[in-house]
Amino acid sequence: MKHSFLLYLSALAISGCAAKESSPPPTATGSMTPTSYAAGSAANTTTGFDGTWVGGPVTNMSAGNALPSGGEGFSSCPNYAAPNLVISNGLGQLDLPNLNLRFQGYVTPQGALVMRTGVGQRFEGQIDPQYVLRGRVIGACVYDATWKKSA
Repeated sequence: MKHSFLLYLSALAISGCAAKESSPPPTATGSMTPTSYAAGSAANTTTGFDGTWVGGPVTNMSAGNALPSGGEGFSSCPNYAAPNLVISNGLGQLDLPNLNLRFQGYVTPQGALVMRTGVGQRFEGQIDPQYVLRGRVIGACVYDATWKKSA
């Protein structure tokens, strides 16, 4: 069975046409629970980057499919607005509720953040000294995006 995935993330787009993962609901206190596919390590993280990160510019870097799992005849990679990203206790989380997708991963003390979904998409980024996160999402499409930590 062929799966088509369309990246949607901040104009980092990801939209799944096939099997979608279920996202655990947030707790009443708002804290996040790591998923089994969360990238990185809870032992190698910091709370120094905790907070809400507001989505900024997104650039669609795709020229058709980035991965062979995109499916036959799939060649469009649409643009979307960047959703906010939350980091809590060192765990980064980006939810795409319209697509039922969740990216998760731990930020390192050096500001590197790798997140992934349970169905193959991956985000890799770096937080700079001005608290701007720049990164790339790779799935059926490729997007570069930025987030800025809100005050």
